[in-house]
Amino acid sequence: MSLYRDEIQQASVKLKWRGERLTDDTLYAIALTGLSWETCWGKDPLFSLCWGDLSKVRQKRETGEYDRLRNAVVASHSAQDHVRAVTLAEEHFRPEEIQCDPVLKQAVGRSWMQIGQPARALQVFAAPFDMKAPGAIEADRRFRQEAFEAARRAGQTQRAIAFALSLVLEPGVDPPVPDPTAMAFLQEKGVDLDRVLLGILQAPERLRGLPQYVYPAADLLALRATPRLLPFFMHLAQSDDVHLRSRAVFALGVLAYQVRPGDPPGWYAGLLPFPPREYGLSAGERQLILREVLEAARSDRYRLRAAAAIAAALIGDGDTVPLLQKLARDRAYLMTKPAGGRSSTVKIYFPVRMAACAGLARFGIVAQPGGGELSGKALQNARRGGNDVTGDTRGLRRDARRSLVVLPQEVFVATAMLRE
Repeated sequence: MSLYRDEIQQASVKLKWRGERLTDDTLYAIALTGLSWETCWGKDPLFSLCWGDLSKVRQKRETGEYDRLRNAVVASHSAQDHVRAVTLAEEHFRPEEIQCDPVLKQAVGRSWMQIGQPARALQVFAAPFDMKAPGAIEADRRFRQEAFEAARRAGQTQRAIAFALSLVLEPGVDPPVPDPTAMAFLQEKGVDLDRVLLGILQAPERLRGLPQYVYPAADLLALRATPRLLPFFMHLAQSDDVHLRSRAVFALGVLAYQVRPGDPPGWYAGLLPFPPREYGLSAGERQLILREVLEAARSDRYRLRAAAAIAAALIGDGDTVPLLQKLARDRAYLMTKPAGGRSSTVKIYFPVRMAACAGLARFGIVAQPGGGELSGKALQNARRGGNDVTGDTRGLRRDARRSLVVLPQEVFVATAMLRE
């Protein structure tokens, strides 16, 4: 708080915000993400360096001269002659060119790091680069990672935290999972990540930047569910947004987990990325949670039914077994075809069934969700009577950034579908 006191107090003024009063959590999120002060961030999306235009900063030279000079810098860096690399770059290129050209940016920035000048490297990495460059998406993630490391080593904690949060909320990898090194750094520096996530979820829709990250924020907050967040998740469970509501139902199930004698070892592995913990909720709170779970299980949105299956398994009452058995016959499936579309083989997955079958394992009931890599008659049989929800985006925000993959069955399905 002492590090960001001024930024928190001045956030509304710097953003020229004229809307409703921003919550304390949102002001905290604005300050730590750098929304109000980090000039390298783009506008859409916020956590991006890929918005520069090399054509506007590149000096006019004779044909081929630019490439010749750039290749000399790269060659020196590759030969580990880092002093020569930065010397050549500074003699022949303007700082804006070095920062905006991703080839120069990488060679010069890394050379400064090797020389032991992380502050100089940060000036290079933490600047927008040419949005038209090949492989810009991958480069954006790489340069944010490099900027994080340079800021950390240079002792520029504020900027290091902003870049770390970008790697957590906008990982830029497939499947999209939070960067563990960035997460560890935030914890080391005492960042209240829950406050950042709540601040994003509480941000007004008209506020620039933060509202786009409501899905990643909800994903992470659900994984970090504790009883003090119970009122917030009960509120979020009433959302019209299917993704936010499904994460709330999942989080409520995590909070309502109960130990059962005779649970098979590691039964939760197909449902959670961590061992569940039992909290001392009241009977009334558990009843309210069960009501939300049952309502989600009756939804016509497969994301809610999958979340309900996980929550029902975590609650662990014997009365939830019939519900899980019903969800284990769910008709919703996701389907993807091999790249090129020449093969008749497709991959088909039943997300609700996967969650329900994993939940039934807790009760010693073996059930198979079906699906897999199929073709011909086997594929026809798998799809018969089913409901293809591959393109179902009902109840989802179109302007929201991509959600994180945080649950075991999501990792399994997402990884398989992204490979195609």
